Amino acid sequence: MAARRGTGGKRAAKRPASARARAAKKRRVKRVIRKVAKKLAAKKRVVKRAVRKAGRKLAAKKRSVKRVVRKAVVKRVVRKAAKKRAVKRVVRKAAPTAFASQRAGASAKDLLLFEIERARVAVLAAIQGLGGGTAMQPVAPGKWSIHEIVLHLSARDRIRLDEFDSMLAGNEASWAGVTDTAEQAAENEAGLVPLRGLSWDDAVRLLMTTRAELLERLQAVPAEPAGVWSESHAFGAMMHRLPGHDRGHAEAIKNARIAG
Repeated sequence: MAARRGTGGKRAAKRPASARARAAKKRRVKRVIRKVAKKLAAKKRVVKRAVRKAGRKLAAKKRSVKRVVRKAVVKRVVRKAAKKRAVKRVVRKAAPTAFASQRAGASAKDLLLFEIERARVAVLAAIQGLGGGTAMQPVAPGKWSIHEIVLHLSARDRIRLDEFDSMLAGNEASWAGVTDTAEQAAENEAGLVPLRGLSWDDAVRLLMTTRAELLERLQAVPAEPAGVWSESHAFGAMMHRLPGHDRGHAEAIKNARIAG
């Protein structure tokens, strides 16, 4: 029994040493873990710095690419604009030459009729291939539709036909003194009222037939006296306004179609 107690005593004496060893082992493990954690944290910081640096380089490259793209786009736009201006200059410069044969020796009557026909070609080109649905849409908020513009052109030709003989006799047209915008708008509206019910196809047909009738009447007027065809005469003044009127509306139609 004493020997057992002695043995038990030895075991009791060993326990504190074993506990110390385990504690020391735990401390070593903790130091290793802390060391590994520090190394891992250092690696993470290195990786983060590398990522940030790569991100900055990538952002710089993107900005550089954007600048290059913007510069290229601007150059392309500038070149296109320059080409358009060059083409316009060539066209303007060539126009007198292109029509020199038609103008050479032409009478005041011939010159005016030539301009009237040229302007109407611009209108017909502007509405070429246009469908009825699109033609019925306003060209801009609060503005006429292309359908209404075409009807307006027919209405103004009809008014000239109605007052043709009076103007030829030297009398001013009924609308010659109208300068107030509201009054002009009311007069234009009055001309459209009886025509608005026409379909698109009928409106285009009316445009063609009314202008053909006006040209026929103009052709029948003698070239002499030439003063009748000048802007100083009531008749000539009203007819000289036709080309500009046609071109202005043709341009509005063209711009509306481009805007879509």
